Amino acid sequence: MNLLFIVLLICFFIFLYVLYYHVKDDFMIARKDIAIDKIFNLAFLTGIAALFSARLFYIFFNPSVELFNPLIFLAFPYVSGLSLFGGLIGGSLFLYTYAGYKRLPVGKILDLFTISFITILPIGYLINFVILLGKTDLFYKINAFSSFITFIFFVKIIYHFAEKGEVEDGSVSLMYLSVFSFIYFIVKLFLNIKTFSFLNFENIIILLSVFVPLILLLNQEIINKFLTKK
Repeated sequence: MNLLFIVLLICFFIFLYVLYYHVKDDFMIARKDIAIDKIFNLAFLTGIAALFSARLFYIFFNPSVELFNPLIFLAFPYVSGLSLFGGLIGGSLFLYTYAGYKRLPVGKILDLFTISFITILPIGYLINFVILLGKTDLFYKINAFSSFITFIFFVKIIYHFAEKGEVEDGSVSLMYLSVFSFIYFIVKLFLNIKTFSFLNFENIIILLSVFVPLILLLNQEIINKFLTKK
């Protein structure tokens, strides 16, 4: 079995614990009487959607005749090839859609899942680094370092504003998606500066993932609040 898949399993169980830690004391979740098992069911479904999306993005942007085989496509525990960026985008879209369909507080759910993901991401990088005995490329090391920085910034600073109600529900998720995509884009740019193309379809999607959340965040935190005050 692929070692990366084992790391993913470990991280997912840690993710569930962190999610439970945040959910059990959340006022809105308690007020709406949302059972923890419903949150966990949503976590498992989102995890499946994120895995599928991660695989799909990887194959789409790294086309290979072998990977287009449906059996190989589904055999990701044995045949490597997942996109972290693709998993984040796919998982977020699924979570937003499904939580809305189930009439759950979408913004709050997104923020709880996002902050849990931010917490386990540097742990995942660290575990994988140890398993690989430090044999990782520069792209990996820069992204691993950035995951620690964003963890400190979002968990220790930004999320406290959300807990106090000083930012709207969902704003933490929008901000993180934009920051994550921006860092991912900049790292790709400087590590492939000679061959980098802004017209590359993958790079266009990454840029959209930077600016679309920013526009939504601006609308939610500034325009809506301004109109409400008027």
